[in-house]
Amino acid sequence: AAPADATPDAPAPIVAANVETALEAAAPEAAPENAGENAAETPTASPAEATEAAPESAEPAPEAEPLALPTEPPAALPAVGSIYRGRVGSVSESGHIAVLNRVIDRANMKARIRANRDKQLRVRGMVFGFNRGGFDVMVDGIRTFCPAGALALEDIQDPSLYVGQVHEFTVPPSRGGRSIVVSRRGILQRERRKAAKARLAEISAGDVLKGKVSEVKDFGVVVDLGGGLDGFVHMSEISWVRGGKPSDSISVGDETEVKVLKLSDSKRRDRAGKVSLSIKACLPDPWTQHADILKVGGIFKASKVVSVTEFGAFVEIASGVEGLVHISELSSGGKRLEHANEAVQVGQELDVTIERLNEKDRKIGLSTLTKADLEAIESGDYDPATAPKSMKPGSHVDVIVERVEQHGLFVQVKGMLGKRGRGYINNRDLTIEGPERKKAYAVGKELKVKIVGKERNGRLKCSIRAMVLDEERKAVRDYRKEANKEGFGTFGDLLKSKLGG
Repeated sequence: AAPADATPDAPAPIVAANVETALEAAAPEAAPENAGENAAETPTASPAEATEAAPESAEPAPEAEPLALPTEPPAALPAVGSIYRGRVGSVSESGHIAVLNRVIDRANMKARIRANRDKQLRVRGMVFGFNRGGFDVMVDGIRTFCPAGALALEDIQDPSLYVGQVHEFTVPPSRGGRSIVVSRRGILQRERRKAAKARLAEISAGDVLKGKVSEVKDFGVVVDLGGGLDGFVHMSEISWVRGGKPSDSISVGDETEVKVLKLSDSKRRDRAGKVSLSIKACLPDPWTQHADILKVGGIFKASKVVSVTEFGAFVEIASGVEGLVHISELSSGGKRLEHANEAVQVGQELDVTIERLNEKDRKIGLSTLTKADLEAIESGDYDPATAPKSMKPGSHVDVIVERVEQHGLFVQVKGMLGKRGRGYINNRDLTIEGPERKKAYAVGKELKVKIVGKERNGRLKCSIRAMVLDEERKAVRDYRKEANKEGFGTFGDLLKSKLGG
């Protein structure tokens, strides 16, 4: 209803009736002729300047009796369209008007509200308007102020939604000034903690729950599990894919499925406890999805570098599956690198093969492929079936000469790609010297060698001379076996026949 003397040009204010019945039991006062009626109200509240328009009367006595919260429900509100008579108790900056249906002893009522503050008791009030700083709240006919951050725990997007609501408030210690400040924050926080502890008691480690992302941080995300309980997902548990920020794969408001990894009780009374969550535990395991291609010797072309460290580069060979290329694999020309970023950068593509595979620890060792390796793959010369069964020292393997140097030969084990099959033969381990050496050990020549050890960088140490000695020893053993059986012939004749004349 608008005042009778309102001018046509002035906007008609929205009238909010103060819920006096909620407080009358605590402070009976003389009422106007329609005191039996109660009023309805509408919109919002909260002025930054919570000063009362009317001057204060005598300072309230410190012995003032505190307000008591009503135990009976308020009377029925007046019907829409009915005529309501009352006094204008306060006008909010938002244009809402609080209409009171009884006379208020302001000084006495303020004293009683402050008595509630001193005794840490709650008061009940109605939100009847708002401004840029907060909300106007009518407490037993006295206009009080509730800051925006003290009315709700979440950010308030539309303050008009709070107008007309009746709540219990606490009265924080006064910081001076004439206005009275009230707050719901402590009440809401206690209710949330109580609900969070109840929710925490309902869940166990290993449970799969649904939640909503409420906050995204650089090191993880916070997920609302309902009931005021939040859980935290560390960035390593968001996705199977390494690298990137949490914000690259998830946003505030996203609904997600999470698995409870760990629950821990809080040592502080004001907290419910910690819940560690995992999103990736609810996603398909890439190691299972790509099990058919994750094998030693597997070839992966144009794989992307996802991160670089001092000891090497992590390369994604399949979605959610990464392997490590050691820094020794990245150096060219024998140059020693201090950091892998001296050779490769994030986003760069590499051709790699799986050298080692540890499914238990989910670790993959990768080796880069040389130009010769790629040519062998494209030409069809590479045949994994020809790979030796054993690469341990003492094994005899077939190798192909890749490079000839003054000090020796660089070779590659036949049927193997990458670092695992790379070897070196020093000149002293060769059996042919002089002008025939260059022809006998030309690039592309296939040789039979013995693995005698490994260098510090993982390259195989090979020897033709040691392989020949093994062959001779084997011939002697075979001779002795046959001589014991046959009993004739000379050792020279038998050895000659075993060595092919």
